[in-house]
Amino acid sequence: MQLHGKALNLRIQCGETDKYENQPLYEAIVYAARKEGMAGATVFRGVMSFGPSHSIHTIKIFALGGDLPVLIDITDTEERIRKFIPTVEELMEESGKGGLITSQEVEVHRYLPGKKHRKEE
Repeated sequence: MQLHGKALNLRIQCGETDKYENQPLYEAIVYAARKEGMAGATVFRGVMSFGPSHSIHTIKIFALGGDLPVLIDITDTEERIRKFIPTVEELMEESGKGGLITSQEVEVHRYLPGKKHRKEE
């Protein structure tokens, strides 16, 4: 797959414990992105957050909330991202949890597979 020049970056924020059916929501989104042939997806685990409820979510032992933030980052062509957004919305809606979906234009400078390493003989 070629990806160079103008593209769209999709960011999905949800909670680490949010579920879709019997799996973490972030996993369901990544597997859906893979199934759709997206260029790639990365999940980041946050250490602290708050959202519309203003409840603090943190890794600290004595904090009020423990549901850590998760960020799913996907970059692909604008057409593919826009086509994928309804899938993300559906997964989030069915999970019954809140979240945030944003997108922004980006410039892709490099998207190439790494060199394959050969075993030393």
